[in-house]
Amino acid sequence: MRRKTKEKKQKEGSSASNNISIVLVEPQSPGNVGSVARAMKNTGFSDLVLINPCDHSAEAALSMACNAFDILKGARVFKTLEDYADEPGVIVATTRRMGRTRYPILTIQEATEKILELASSNNVAVLFGREDRGLENDEIRLADILVEIPTHEDYPSLNLSSAVLIFCWQVFAAGNPKAEAVKVAPRAELEKLYCHMEKTLRGLEYGDEGAEHILESILRSFRRLFGRTGLMQKEINMLRGILTQVDARVTPLKRKAKGG
Repeated sequence: MRRKTKEKKQKEGSSASNNISIVLVEPQSPGNVGSVARAMKNTGFSDLVLINPCDHSAEAALSMACNAFDILKGARVFKTLEDYADEPGVIVATTRRMGRTRYPILTIQEATEKILELASSNNVAVLFGREDRGLENDEIRLADILVEIPTHEDYPSLNLSSAVLIFCWQVFAAGNPKAEAVKVAPRAELEKLYCHMEKTLRGLEYGDEGAEHILESILRSFRRLFGRTGLMQKEINMLRGILTQVDARVTPLKRKAKGG
């Protein structure tokens, strides 16, 4: 379903988060509204829409918003969901309850990629329902996509602001480039480290007097440890520097012990 946009024009060339509106339908707690504003600020979202809300300018809302006053004070308020529903191009509704009118439901993990794809060129509204009963069936019918946030079966109900934070973080994490992968050192440099390590350990008399198997076991354990870690070149240089310092101190001691 695509709708013509009204008040909020899509920002051309903007990130997907700028085209996603967080919509609270009849929120009942000012503190929750403030917490939602903070969650949005934490994850890079800015457009908060309130449908027939409680007093979102109350002290509890301001207190919970912390440094997200701009989002809270800039919230756009509509009397009914119908008044707002023609603005977004796509409507996503969050739900915990199942039923014939609530199918199919995607998990937030399953829906994230699609939401980001749609938000790249459309205004997307994400609806969150009332704290005590969520979204009504007639509100759910407006949605193009239904999403649930999986929780433990013993207590599946999420606090409103917690649900918003989980959704926003999931989309934020998926929409931002991953950290650059660690570039491990060349294999040849790693082998030089192992050779250096063996030399140093032998200088400390590991492997002497028939204890070669102990030295082999230690070296094998270090290979497994560093193999799991994936050492970078600077880390190899650091370790070899430490081994060099050990070598420099061990040699004079051994000479002294031999009376040299």
